[in-house]
Amino acid sequence: MKRDFIISLWAVCLAFSVSAMACGGTAAAPAGRGNAAAENGTTVILVENTSITLSIKPLKPDRVELIYFHTKNPCPCMAVVGDNIKYAVDTYFEEEVASGRVTLTMIVSDDPANAALLKKYDAMVFSLFIREVRGDSERLYPVDAIWEMTGDANKDRLVDFIRVKLGQVLEGKGQ
Repeated sequence: MKRDFIISLWAVCLAFSVSAMACGGTAAAPAGRGNAAAENGTTVILVENTSITLSIKPLKPDRVELIYFHTKNPCPCMAVVGDNIKYAVDTYFEEEVASGRVTLTMIVSDDPANAALLKKYDAMVFSLFIREVRGDSERLYPVDAIWEMTGDANKDRLVDFIRVKLGQVLEGKGQ
């Protein structure tokens, strides 16, 4: 019975570590003496005086899509947001765009023809989403941090944010 419990505990630790690592983060093993998670993606699990070390690389997406919703006639401080996102993608990810690994889709949110897309993404009139595609699965999430970087004065900050964020996502370290 004790042996079955230890094997079950080990299986739970392993499953937890693998699932957490697959999502791009580090995993902390369940509380217990000797269990530790390292920042480099390695988890050490101690079960019945046996140490197991797991090292799992982040799973890089096959492709990444940035989806930006904007209005047809935005105010000047919002108009530059889309321009800056496009500039960052075109400037820093030229090879990835050419290969199809990165795409930028810009959708006019106040066009009635795009109403279904707004509903599908649960988007506001101005929204940025990242879609990570791995095989048949995808992960979609909003990128709200850009709204602290609107206007001409924040161009460099927004471009750098997009460059870093998209680079992390391409390395499998998104969100």
